Formats: sequence, C-alpha cells, structure tokens
Amino acid sequence: MIFDLLAFILISAFVVFILSRFFVNVGSDKIAIIEQRYIGGTLEPGRVFAMENQVGMKASYLAPGLHFVMWPIMSVVAKPTFITIAADELGIVEAIDGASLSAGRIFADDPAGNVHDNFQDSVAFLKNGGIRGKQLRFLTNGTFKINPYLFKVTKIKKVVVKEGLIGVVTAMDGIPLKAGQLLGSSVEGHSYFQKADSFLKNGGQKGPQTDFLRPGTYNINTEIFKVEIHQAIRIGENQIGIVEARDGLPMDYTDVVVQTPDGHNNFQDGQAFLDNGGYRGPQEKILTPGMYYINPYLFSVTIREQIQVSRGEVAVLISNIGKDPSEYTSEDSKDDAALKDGGKTKHVVPKGFRGIQKEVLGPGAYNINPLAYTSLIIPTTTRSIDWSAEPAKKGANVPSFDPFQVVSHDGFPMRIEVRCQYRVLPENAPYVVQKLGSIADLESNVIHPQIDGIFRAQVSRSPAIAFQQNRAEEQKAAEDVIRADLAKYKVEVVSVMITNIHLPEALMQTTQQKNLAEQEKSMFDAKKEAEQRRIEFEKTKTEADAQVAIITAEAGIKVAQHEARQTEERARGDAARIRMLAEAEAAQTKQVGDAEAEVIRLKGEAQAKAYHDQVNALTAQGVTTVEVVKSIAEAGLKITPDIQVSGNLGGGAGDTSGLVQVLLAQMVNQKKDTAA
Repeated sequence: MIFDLLAFILISAFVVFILSRFFVNVGSDKIAIIEQRYIGGTLEPGRVFAMENQVGMKASYLAPGLHFVMWPIMSVVAKPTFITIAADELGIVEAIDGASLSAGRIFADDPAGNVHDNFQDSVAFLKNGGIRGKQLRFLTNGTFKINPYLFKVTKIKKVVVKEGLIGVVTAMDGIPLKAGQLLGSSVEGHSYFQKADSFLKNGGQKGPQTDFLRPGTYNINTEIFKVEIHQAIRIGENQIGIVEARDGLPMDYTDVVVQTPDGHNNFQDGQAFLDNGGYRGPQEKILTPGMYYINPYLFSVTIREQIQVSRGEVAVLISNIGKDPSEYTSEDSKDDAALKDGGKTKHVVPKGFRGIQKEVLGPGAYNINPLAYTSLIIPTTTRSIDWSAEPAKKGANVPSFDPFQVVSHDGFPMRIEVRCQYRVLPENAPYVVQKLGSIADLESNVIHPQIDGIFRAQVSRSPAIAFQQNRAEEQKAAEDVIRADLAKYKVEVVSVMITNIHLPEALMQTTQQKNLAEQEKSMFDAKKEAEQRRIEFEKTKTEADAQVAIITAEAGIKVAQHEARQTEERARGDAARIRMLAEAEAAQTKQVGDAEAEVIRLKGEAQAKAYHDQVNALTAQGVTTVEVVKSIAEAGLKITPDIQVSGNLGGGAGDTSGLVQVLLAQMVNQKKDTAA
C-alpha cells in the first residue's frame, strides 16, 4: 500500500515535471527568454542571438501567457520583468547584437526605424539592419517588453534647464570640426538635440555646439550629447556687458575691438552671428542691463560699470574705432598740431574718427564700451591748488604742494604760500586731454612748475620787504602771466592769491624796529604839526572873534544911520501930519465953537424964555426957590423929606404953597434920577 502511494507520488511528480517543461506560464509583467538546443542551424559569424530555427539563445521571447515548447529542444532561460521608464527618465539602449558600426562612429544609427517598436521586436530590429552598440534612439517614459539579454537599457534623468540657466551641449559623435573651427555649426531638424539621428544625418559636427538649451525640460540622450549647465548672463543696474567672441573671422591686427554684425539678438543666436560675418575678438556692441542666454563656449562676457558722469564734470571720450584721424582736416590746425605722440598728431576729431572726440558727455549714466572708447573725467567746476604749509583737509579733493622756497633780490630766503583757482570749460575739455592727458597732469606738469617759476622770477627781482609791501601788485602781475600761459592750454584762470609770505625772523625784527621808529617819528611830526595847526587855529579864532565885534560895530553904525534917517523922515511926516491935523482941528474947532455958540445962544434964549415963563408962572420968589433946590439936588444933599406938604389944605383958594412944595419935591427927585 505504501509502495503504491510512493509510486503514485513519483509518477505524479514526473508528469508535473514533464508538463512544466512543455508548458510555460509567463506572468502578466514578464517575458520568457528561450534557448534552442541540439537541433537547428548554426549562427552566422559575429552573431550572438539565434534567429528562427538556429541553435542558441533566441532573439525573440515569449509574451505573457501559457505557451507550449518543444522541450528539451526549447527551454526557458529566464523570465525578466518589463522595463519601466518613469516620467522624468529616459532609457538609453545598447544593442548586444546587430550589424557592425561604421568606421569612426561611436553611436549606432537606427536603420530599422519604427518597425522594431522601440526595441520590443528584437527579430525586426536584427532583420532590418539594426546596428550593434549604443543606440541613438532612446526610450521615453512608459513600459516596454524588451529582451534584456539583447538590449541593455540604462536609465538616465531628463535634462532640465531651470530659469536663469542655459545648457551648453557637446556632441560626442558627428563630423569632425574644420581646421580652426571651435564650435560645431547649427544644423536643422534635431529639435534641441532630442533627435540625435537627425543631428547626425544633417551633418552635425562632433564637439562643442553653437546651439544651446534654454530653460525647459529635454529628452536628450546624454550619452551622445553632454550637457553642462551654466548661468545665464545677468547684467545688473548701472552695469554693461563687454562681449568677446571666441570664434568667427580673424580680426585685423590694427583693431582693438571689431565691428559687431546685426541679427544675432544680442549674441543669443550664435549661428546668426557667425553667418553674418562676425569677427573673433572683443566686440564693439555691448550688453545693457537685462538677462541674456548666451553660449559661453562662443562668447565670454565681462561685466563692467557704466560710465557715470557727476554734476560739475564731463567725460572726454577717446575712440579706439573709426576712420584714421589722418583723414580728418581740423578747422583749427593750431589746436590739433600742438603736441605729437610717436610722430602722429593727437587729433580732436568728430564722431566716426579714431581719436579724442570733440563732443563730450555731460552729467548722467552712459552705456559705452570701455574697450571701444576710453573715457576721462574732467571737472568743469572751479578747482583750487594750494601751496601751503598746512596739511590738506582729509577727504578734500584739493591738490596741495609745499610752499615756494625762494630767495629775494637782497639775498633773504622766503617762503610764499599761494592759491590758484582755475576751471576748464566743457567745450575745452577735449583740448586739455589732447595737450596734457588729464587734470592730474595739468596740475602737476603745467600749473605747478609754471607758478613756481613765475614767483621765483618775481621774488628774485624784488627785495624781501618790498615784495611784501607790494604784495597786491606782485599778485596781480603773477596772475596776469599765469592767465596768459594757461590760456594756451584752454585753461581759464579764475584767480591767483598770495595767501601768506614768510620772511626771516631777523629781517622781521629789524623791519619791525625800523617801522616802530618811523611810526614814532611820524607820531612826533604829527603832534608838532597838530600844535602848529592849533596855534594857527587860535590866532584865526581870535581874529574871527574880533572880526565879529568889528562887523557888529559897523552894522550898528549902519543901523544908527538908518534909524536917524528913519527918524528924520518920520519927524517930517509927523510934522506934516500934525500941521494937517491942526489945520483940520482948527477948522473943526471953529465949526464946533460956532455950533456950540449957536447952541449956547439958543440955550440961553430958551432958558431965558423958560425963566421968563417960569417967573411968570411962579413969581420971582418961586423961581429962586426952584433954583436953590436944583443946586442942592445937584450937590446930592438931602435936607428935607422927599415930599412933605404942610399948610392949610382947606384954606382959601389963593393959598398955593402946599402945591408948590409938592411940585418942587417931584422936580428934585426927577433931577436926582436923571443925574443918577
């Protein structure tokens, strides 16, 4: 029983073994690599994988599923999994079998094209002329059923060029570069080196390439195209980029910079630069602020600062490009032929000629190629130069020299401190550069020695004290000479001042003593003269005072004479007037007397008549009484009552004494009232 069971087990195992050899199950993500043995044709010389009925490892494979094989003639060698290429990867393929590479080639073309379905149909690859070696075709992202024994697949990352970077490409295969050629020329159809077969078919050259990669992601076979990542050229604010071409036509030996052709998009299209006749060497055109994608294999870029011209300055340009200055005829030959350098005149020329440019640059920022134009900053404001014993202030842009050590005409050593102020007008700046080179040269090589020589000459002709005493005249004379000399260099002198004169101590003491003595003498002379003038003044003052009295007396005499004549005339007038008045008064008196006499006569007649009537009325006694009473009243005497009546009122009709008394009283009262 046990024997039967063991026999059954062994038979079953044998059957399973036999079946597993004849039936092969291939998983869904695998392929089966098979080998033919014993029976079949032999491989061609140089071939590795068997085709159809040949003995050897088959180029074909079994796809996923259940397959019947003629075991032991056919056997399964391995079951590799599918090859998967991720989204950011590429698969570089190397064929182990196929036709031989052409002489000098490194990478295999793909003559089979798409018939082998990205190397998944191995038989089609070999039958259609597939070439052994590293393939130009590569695998992009996806899953592939590829025989790993026939095709070795290496995974690489895609080429990613980030913003602000470029990818510089070097081809490892292609046509050799021509003699003297540095970069491979651009060819059509390679789609930024992603189609290597098109690159080679269209005549792509081996070596560094003119074309480059801008920011982006590229499917590039880095086995054939080496990609180096470089920074893009970034020109910052207030900067410029100086460009030098490393390939192109050879530049002339007389050129400092070469003329840049058009159409290259600021050197970003290298092939256009070369096709348009670009020259090798420093370029005239520059890069202004911005971002540029430029092939560093073709162009080197040096960043420089812009030309900055501050307020109160101009920039004089010396052009290194343009026509030869000997072709230019200046309007002012005296200016252009003043100085010579190496036998050639230093010209001040207009734009378009090589040499010192007549037009200057005012304050501002300028994008100018410093290789094509050398700029010299010339201040146009008033500058001062001091020959002073005091050290210059820190940070002060004022040249300073030691005081002039000179000897006077009478042999005394002196130190003279001077200040010279000058300026260069903007339109004269090119001529100053032409004649002298720079402001520093002007100050050290012209102004300093000229003023030194002028003051030495002046001091040598004058005694020390006289030079000090005639300081203003000496200063004016020196200024006139210096102004005339510097005018030849187109420099305008503002002023020349002698700021200090240092005489020897002994001479100063002697001079001081002499001056003190002269001052004392002058003081005494002045006092003497003052006293003499005071005496003359007093004399004059006395004479003036006496003259006043004389004038007063003479005036009194004249006044008295005038008054006498006036009195005489007045007396004559008064006498005439008195005579006239006397005559008039006499006539008037006569008339008045005649009138008064007539009045008196009339009064007398009236009074006589009144008395006569009164006597007739009152009797003589009554009239007497009335007169007495009038006299008493005129004298103001009051001897009786105002009214008093006495007598017999009832007496006879002839008794009138009482009435008379009443009337008299009334008359007296009336007289008093009238007098009052």
